[in-house]
Amino acid sequence: MKKLLLITTLLAGAQLSLAAEKVSIMLDWFVNPDHAALIVAEQKGYFKKHGLDVEIIEPADPSLPPKLVAAGKVDMAVNYQPQHHMQVSEGLPLM
Repeated sequence: MKKLLLITTLLAGAQLSLAAEKVSIMLDWFVNPDHAALIVAEQKGYFKKHGLDVEIIEPADPSLPPKLVAAGKVDMAVNYQPQHHMQVSEGLPLM
C-alpha cells in the first residue's frame, strides 16, 4: 500500500518536459517482492512516460536510507512506518 502511494505521488506530481527529471529512490533492503510496484513501473516505462528518470538504489546498510534522504543525498527512500515514526521522534527531519 505504501509503495502504491509513493508511485501515485510520483506520477501525480510529474510534469512532462524535454529533459526527464532525475529522481533517486533508495530501497529499504535488497530488491524483493515488497518493491514490485517500483520495479514494474520502471520496467514498463511508466516513470519515463511521466517525465521522470528514476534511479532505484539498493542500500549497503538498511539503516541508511532515511538518513540519506535527510542529508539530501537521495530524493526518496522506502521505509517501514514504525521505524519512520521512531526516526522522526528522534529528530530526523523527514515528512
